[in-house]
Amino acid sequence: MPLLAVIGDVHYAMDNLARCLTRAAERKVDGLLLVGDLGWHGLGRGRTADPAVWGRYLRSVAEVLNAARAVGPIAWVPGNHDPHDLAARLGPIDGEGVCDGTVRLLAGLRVYGIGGAGPARFGFPYEWSEAEIFARPSPDCDILLSHTPPAGTPLDLVARGEDLHVGSEAIRARALSHRGALVCGHIHESPAATWLNECLCFNPGGLGAPYGAAQLGFLDGTDAVEWEQLDLGVGWRRGRGEKG
Repeated sequence: MPLLAVIGDVHYAMDNLARCLTRAAERKVDGLLLVGDLGWHGLGRGRTADPAVWGRYLRSVAEVLNAARAVGPIAWVPGNHDPHDLAARLGPIDGEGVCDGTVRLLAGLRVYGIGGAGPARFGFPYEWSEAEIFARPSPDCDILLSHTPPAGTPLDLVARGEDLHVGSEAIRARALSHRGALVCGHIHESPAATWLNECLCFNPGGLGAPYGAAQLGFLDGTDAVEWEQLDLGVGWRRGRGEKG
């Protein structure tokens, strides 16, 4: 089965990304999945029309995607901090590999992407309602690549000293009916793997602030996942989950 690296919310944290890509290259991955929130944070909530700000942001996203492509073929979706039309803004070369709303073949596996975040609205560039996600098509695929985690799982817990789940019920419903894997991000502090019926769900954790670290996952086909976090004094700490 192909081995895919899973890269969480980068937010242009290039030092952490470089460490993760070096590790992915060492593992000789067959491809990489990027869950969104890719670029420089200066875009803010996307309300600026300043061409200099947009230019710097788009250059940062292109830098992230091209660094990943140097390791292997990629599939990616925009996050809530990214505009929904990010691939079009980047152009056909820098935007290559986007799979938001479509199926892309990566290392022989069919990947279907759902970018953006919901159902909560905070004014970021790419947000949606549950109804919008329920209305999207459900094509056959092996991997669901979603920026937003499924609701009510270890993948959508926010760090507020309580069990507060902020994921999407629409994404959860898709996972419950999916036979394969779902990878996601958005909630930086909740790297974990869990199962919803026949769907292996995984959040690798964020690279960028808050709670950013050099951390990534390795999806072995659609049945098993490993995750690694770099402790600069010790090395890569590892965990593993697989369908039992």
